[in-house]
Amino acid sequence: MKRYILVALSLMSVVGLNAQSMYDAYTFSATDYLGTARVVGLGGAVGALGSDIGTIGVNPAGSAVASYSQFVISPSISSSRTRTSYALDPNASYQGGVNSNRSLLKLSNIGGTSRIESGPLGAAVTFGFVINTTYDYNYEHSGRGVNGVSSKFAEMARAAQGITNSSFESNSFYDNPDYSSLWDVAMGYNVGLINAYGTDGNYVGCTEVLTDDNRRYVPGDLIQRSRQILSGSKNDLLFNMALDFSNGFYLGFNIGVPYFGYENMERYTESARVVEDFPIKFTYNDGSVVDTYFDNATYQYNYSASGSGVYGKVGFIWLPFAGLRIGAAYQTPTAMDIEETWIHSGRVSYANGASYSGSSREGSYEYTLITPRHYDFSVAYTFGRIGLVSADLSAEDYRNVRFEDSYNDGTFDFVNTATSIFSGFAYNLRVGAEVNLTSNFAIRAGASLKTSAEKYYYSDGKEVYYSDYDDDYYHGRKVLPDNSKYVNDITRSYSVGFGYNPAGSFFADFALRLTKLPSSVYQPYYNYEDEDVTYYSPLFRTERNLVNAVLTLGWRF
Repeated sequence: MKRYILVALSLMSVVGLNAQSMYDAYTFSATDYLGTARVVGLGGAVGALGSDIGTIGVNPAGSAVASYSQFVISPSISSSRTRTSYALDPNASYQGGVNSNRSLLKLSNIGGTSRIESGPLGAAVTFGFVINTTYDYNYEHSGRGVNGVSSKFAEMARAAQGITNSSFESNSFYDNPDYSSLWDVAMGYNVGLINAYGTDGNYVGCTEVLTDDNRRYVPGDLIQRSRQILSGSKNDLLFNMALDFSNGFYLGFNIGVPYFGYENMERYTESARVVEDFPIKFTYNDGSVVDTYFDNATYQYNYSASGSGVYGKVGFIWLPFAGLRIGAAYQTPTAMDIEETWIHSGRVSYANGASYSGSSREGSYEYTLITPRHYDFSVAYTFGRIGLVSADLSAEDYRNVRFEDSYNDGTFDFVNTATSIFSGFAYNLRVGAEVNLTSNFAIRAGASLKTSAEKYYYSDGKEVYYSDYDDDYYHGRKVLPDNSKYVNDITRSYSVGFGYNPAGSFFADFALRLTKLPSSVYQPYYNYEDEDVTYYSPLFRTERNLVNAVLTLGWRF
């Protein structure tokens, strides 16, 4: 199967209109329950169990299972662990490996419930107010390699070709929709990552030399370094009401307010291995000439997004006979209002000590994302006081995910059509088990397997992916066959934990979870051509693991 190349987000951010993609929908809609330590320790397979406050996000009926009121708080540690290797081009093998670790202190759950024994329809009623973490964006990678063939700043110079110097220098450049995808290039020109030569509209990268006949090339080895840091989390603020009908049937409702903060920093640096291989001569308007050598240059892209919305969720838990528990829940789509900002910046330094830096204008945009419907199906069996086993299956329907904005002018028609065609269901299978070693101490284990909603097609013997979808497909000049398959991106999690539940008010749980995410391939710049020769961007492949440690402290009353 074709390997997936995730081009740097900075390259995909066509500033302004229609900057969003199917992958933004996946990022901001993704669900991966954390919550309390018991939920984590059981692998998230808690939809038919209830009682624990953390289960409310999976199944709103869960709060009614507890015959008491309670308050819990769950501090946690999130640790990203990655290893990144480097390939010179798509046909080269990956070499080396750089390890990166990043740990953060977080709060994965806090909340409380209050139970009233005499409620409507003769049932006991429980009211809850809970905040659960539903996705952890923590991630960092660092990679390094040597390239004597291509350069990001050479590619930036090719992207600038044909645009006049005065256009880049104009204050209105960032307001021109024709240049909406070239904010990074304009920044590069004004900082000196690319420089003008010859007739107006010709540019050379700061990592290149220019021959007398105006041929541009990278003259020596560049040490290329890539670093990316993702920060933030998605959380659900839940207002819960659940009924205990005292006949083995529980019914619950949530009003959920999901909110998230997401930050992405991409930094890419090229340094001369031997500065004397990179001579450069600056000729100024007054006729003066300065001879020096290129030393290093850095490009950085900062992107942030935040959003919130409202959804409804309903669920039940049924105990048809002793030991067996069955649960199910349905969650409506969320209309998530999102605001994003971005900025490009850069710096270039020379051997004579001169350096120049600057940034683009900060961009911003607001839109609405309609997230998937969510279905949960759960079953569990309890063995008296010995323990239990449980299993959950969640399904998220991405076929109707879409972007909207206040203009309603068709801005998102193309991306919405493509997202619908290349998306299906994402499934999450979770299993868990708990064994009571004593009357007040239990051990737990769990696992989960989550699939991607992304699909691809076979057409004329070739694989067609979301990135291949173009105007010919959109306008019907080319037709996709009805033979889609799902991309084999699997996320696996494994967890262990224990619970301490003595007589009295206080109780505590602890869990540790390892999540093995699909490997990703990062392409820091576009491939480019010069004199009919194709120059390839290097590739950084990252193996990704995320470790979450959760401690829950609770009090019953």
